[in-house]
Amino acid sequence: MDLSALTLKLDHEFRIAENAEDLVEWAVTDLNRPHVGPAFLEGRTGLMLQGDDTVQKAYTAVFVSDTVVEKILRQRNCLLFTHHHFNYYEDEKGFQPISPETMEALRRAGHSIYVAHAPLDTHARHGTSIALERLTDIAVEYLFYDYLGAPTALVGRVGKTGFQDFASIVCRKLQRPRLTLQQHRPAVEKVAVAAGGGGLPDLLQYAYNAGCDTLLTGTVENRWTAPLFQELNREFHELNARLRLNLVGGTHFGTERPAMLAVTELFETWGINSEYCEDELLLQAG
Repeated sequence: MDLSALTLKLDHEFRIAENAEDLVEWAVTDLNRPHVGPAFLEGRTGLMLQGDDTVQKAYTAVFVSDTVVEKILRQRNCLLFTHHHFNYYEDEKGFQPISPETMEALRRAGHSIYVAHAPLDTHARHGTSIALERLTDIAVEYLFYDYLGAPTALVGRVGKTGFQDFASIVCRKLQRPRLTLQQHRPAVEKVAVAAGGGGLPDLLQYAYNAGCDTLLTGTVENRWTAPLFQELNREFHELNARLRLNLVGGTHFGTERPAMLAVTELFETWGINSEYCEDELLLQAG
């Protein structure tokens, strides 16, 4: 498919023109800026890197990680549809800008990068929390937690289940080696679901006020060195010492992965060969 036509389809599907998120300030640096497309710099999201005019295949990925890049570079003229325009580590390094060398290598191979962060988080069908809820068989009741004008988390229910049994089911569905768990209540019945970096004090308070017994999220223990995130994580745990909700953390990557698996269906409906590009290192990371 023609890259311009595909970009227009994605812009329409994810309502890019209406999105107020500014991704330029997060991971566009003086070093990689020359490789970033002017439309991204102006619109602050969407098509970040422009490769060949024709797209042979679409790949989806949570991050533009080293593993994903290595795999994509074995192909030519592909579109990488990613949730985050970062390289990523599940340790103190956290988010890292894509290096100019990586962007140049991708461009030379004819590859393009399209980024949908908030527009994917809040997408009515493929939203990250919606995909996580669907995968783990939680029946959604309503959405909450406004993110740039649309909700990005949800409250749902499961048949009353022992906490350890619920955690085992989630672990298996996410294909994770382990989860980060805190148990304060014996059973799980009403669950707040917030994929990705959902370990936030205000989100936790809302879940408690809504009568939830459990929060299923990505980041329960934040290991990044960034002071802001460390402070929020400290406040999150101090608050839960009083609220005593069960916490189930599947990592930032692990809980946003279901959405990237599901969104391949969108490309297929447009007649584009698509595939989720796995990052085995992040999938196995603790």
